Amino acid sequence: MQPRSTITQGRILDAAVTALVKHGYAGASTLRIQEIAGVSRGRLLHHFPSRDDLLVAAVQYLASARVDALAHAVKWPPSPRKRISAAIDAMWSTYQQDYFWAATELWMGARHNAQIRSVLVNEERALYQKIRTAADSMFGTPLNEHPSYTDVRELLNTSMRGVALTYSFDRRPPGRDPHLRLWKKYATETLLTPAPDAGADS
Repeated sequence: MQPRSTITQGRILDAAVTALVKHGYAGASTLRIQEIAGVSRGRLLHHFPSRDDLLVAAVQYLASARVDALAHAVKWPPSPRKRISAAIDAMWSTYQQDYFWAATELWMGARHNAQIRSVLVNEERALYQKIRTAADSMFGTPLNEHPSYTDVRELLNTSMRGVALTYSFDRRPPGRDPHLRLWKKYATETLLTPAPDAGADS
């Protein structure tokens, strides 16, 4: 059984993500988070004295948990081609989660808020490293040992992030997004093409 303080902290973090997604950065006040979590103000401030620290911690907490779970939840197919397709589907699904939209609200808030920017920058770097590690697990060996794999992973993540942002105003079924075909074509052609022999020109 989890200690009561841990359960309370989890409720507060979940409530902070909900507040960010539903009300945006400006609307995610400590009072609103307190009401969603159903805790007293004293208990909320005991765990998180700073609003911005709470908001950043909430997104990191949820994102880390979901990314870790996803990397180990799928039964990956043995075929390299099918593995690439499944890995890209899994990566794309992370950009449809609440933590992505909560993080987006924080990024926008950080544009004009030096305090949240200073809190966010190191945490985001740590989270992105976790996302990279999860992607490596999704693609698996030997795909993630291909010399072009790192470029593929980075381009997929940055492209997915950009496409996902358009869903804020253009809602559509993510599983039928036309970019999925393009991402899979690019990754398949790159990762299933044998790397040139390093000694061929020597």
